[in-house]
Amino acid sequence: MKLKRLELIGEFKSIVGTDEKPFLYEFAKTKKTFNPLCLVGLNGSGKSNFIELIADIFNYADRFYNQQFLSKKELNYNFSLTYIIEYEGVEVDVDLRCREGDLFLEYDKTQVSDPNPHELLPRNIIAYSSGQNQGLSSVFAKNQFQYFDLIRRQGIFFSEYTAKRNLALERASVDSDAESEEMWTELSQYVKGKLESSGDLFQVPRFARDDEEYYLQIPDEPLEAKEVNLPIGLFTDHSLNNLIFIYLMVCQGINRNKSESFKKFVKEEAQIYGVSCFEIDLRLSEYRDFEKVGSIVERLVELSVDSQKKSKEKVPLKFNSETLNGRLTFYVNDGFYDAFSRLYLDESYFFEHLITLHHLVAKRWSNDEKRALKLDQHERNVPNLSGGLMPIRFTNIKIKYGVNEIESTYDRVSDGEHQLIQVVGSLLVFSSEQTLFILDEPESHFNPEWRTEFLDLIEKYVDTSKMELLISTHSPFLLSACESNRVLCFKKNDNHEVEIDSLEIQTYGAAFDALLTSVFDMDVLISQKPLKEIRRRLKDYDEGITDAAATLKELEKYGESFELNYRINKLKQELQKQGERNS
Repeated sequence: MKLKRLELIGEFKSIVGTDEKPFLYEFAKTKKTFNPLCLVGLNGSGKSNFIELIADIFNYADRFYNQQFLSKKELNYNFSLTYIIEYEGVEVDVDLRCREGDLFLEYDKTQVSDPNPHELLPRNIIAYSSGQNQGLSSVFAKNQFQYFDLIRRQGIFFSEYTAKRNLALERASVDSDAESEEMWTELSQYVKGKLESSGDLFQVPRFARDDEEYYLQIPDEPLEAKEVNLPIGLFTDHSLNNLIFIYLMVCQGINRNKSESFKKFVKEEAQIYGVSCFEIDLRLSEYRDFEKVGSIVERLVELSVDSQKKSKEKVPLKFNSETLNGRLTFYVNDGFYDAFSRLYLDESYFFEHLITLHHLVAKRWSNDEKRALKLDQHERNVPNLSGGLMPIRFTNIKIKYGVNEIESTYDRVSDGEHQLIQVVGSLLVFSSEQTLFILDEPESHFNPEWRTEFLDLIEKYVDTSKMELLISTHSPFLLSACESNRVLCFKKNDNHEVEIDSLEIQTYGAAFDALLTSVFDMDVLISQKPLKEIRRRLKDYDEGITDAAATLKELEKYGESFELNYRINKLKQELQKQGERNS
């Protein structure tokens, strides 16, 4: 997918547009298959709010067009977002418009025939932030909370159905003369009511569809839960790092090519040659009535048990199937792969199951946070949403490290390596689909070499043909790899309004010092502490307090810089002239 144009009328955080003067930006076209959009600007310039706005628009559209989700139409802004997306092999120009909370999709109807509007949205909106970007995570948390709430509602039904059915059977055992119709009346009314009010979440069981009327009179089996689709948005914070790493290291089916690219990447860039074992720590007692959760856990337990059958090490089962709490150990061997292919015919379901368990953390958010997230309009940011005890954690991941494949653990990998692995891993998982990636300062923990190579590394290992990549950064290393027509330079005008400027210089291949001065408004390129000391010594010289020789001796204690070298040369010239005059 590719973004084309954004227009905003209304207010989203610091970005404001009016009917007379909408906030408007047209994204430059690019002929390259991989030419990311780079957002730069000083802190507070509005670039973070800009990426949050785009994420908010698509997440709202996900709720609006997904009948299972709830949309209250409370947005306090109108917008038009135009983009190109591939649908059934055809590139379609889509204009997504919002007026008072209602969405309208406009597209060339000669290109596609009556698609479901949801299918013209990006397949995924994936975000990553190196810091605690609560503004960005809050946007994604709205849909994460709604997804959890749908799973919760299904779980409540099964719990209530079981209680009502047991009561009906108990009555029948006490009063053997009771007519069956009377015995099932209450349960029948409950099931009919649930089907009427929540038809998007439940359906008549498959076995009863030929005689639905009879089933609804005597529902001796519960309604069947419809599949709840995951949100298209995913905020990949640090809690997902291990999950993504493990998933890509064990894929051998339809995602074999992605897995092979990832294994090559971690081998060449992080010296990781394989995974031998890992554990999943589950804390799911609060969710054990959720049928979907029970089904997911059953498969994980079977996968763990089968992996141990062909392992020399035998670990006692540390998992309680009643409370759904405990640790499951997985040995990555033939037993694991045999069970993996049997339990997950499409290995993508393995990933979706793990993400489902990850999303259940929404239950542990405070009521205050949940109230804020129920609103479609932005009310405020919510705290770090992955804090506390997660329902699922990957622990004790044993890796083969270095050419000698020494056994080590994944948590010993450096912060920079973890960050690079998470970013590249996220890109690989969703690389084959129409995806918008939002990366907020993805290079913060990288060494200088990786910062210069970052975009090159992405293009080397990831198929980027179907993705749009937005990168917010303060790094001249990254900016130097982006063409200036794809750089959005943010600033605030005298009225404190967010504006996006075009750059007069070519950023692609520009030297870092030139970028720092022209884009980031830095008049000097050394730290403030030594700069103040240097300026004080130069001031003493200019005011005649010290002579040229003493000043030169003091300045030679500092490292080289353009500004300092210029003054040192001037002092040397002054000393030379003094010497000539004295001679």
